This record gives sequence, C-alpha cells and structure tokens, in this order.
Amino acid sequence: MALEDALKAEILKALISTKGNLAPLGVRLAWHASGTYSKYDGTGGLDGATMRFDPESADDANAGIGIVRDALLAVQQKFPSVSVADIWGL
Repeated sequence: MALEDALKAEILKALISTKGNLAPLGVRLAWHASGTYSKYDGTGGLDGATMRFDPESADDANAGIGIVRDALLAVQQKFPSVSVADIWGL
C-alpha cells in the first residue's frame, strides 16, 4: 500500500501546485483515454495510453490534454514500474 500512497501523492503534487490546478484536465485525460474502449471487441481504453501518440495526440478533441500529459511525466519517471495508463487512471 505504501507504493500506491506515494504514487497518489506524486500525482496530486503534479496536478495541483502553486502554478495552478490541473486536476480538471487530469479527469479529462482519463475520460478521453478510457472513452475509446469498445465493449464489443475489448479494444481501446486506457490500455497503452495511446493518446501519447499521433493521431490521437493531435486530434482536435484532445486539444490541451498535452499540458497534463507533460505534468505527469515526472511521476512516470519517478515510478517506472507503473504504466502510463495506470498513472492516468489514478
């Protein structure tokens, strides 16, 4: 449980700082990434965090999400054993 608590604390620190509150964009990132899931064939969703790559990263519907992706890079570097998708979901 210590890893999970430390991870959550780092995510909060990355999203909420004196520079501003990126939490709403974090929710939007998780929603847009998971909203691609298809219950019919099990594809899409947070798996692989594919919104990091074109064409999804450049899609107009995802405008501005790069800000929160960039903010979470430090978390990804500090916790390399945790997938990008899991960080986005948390």
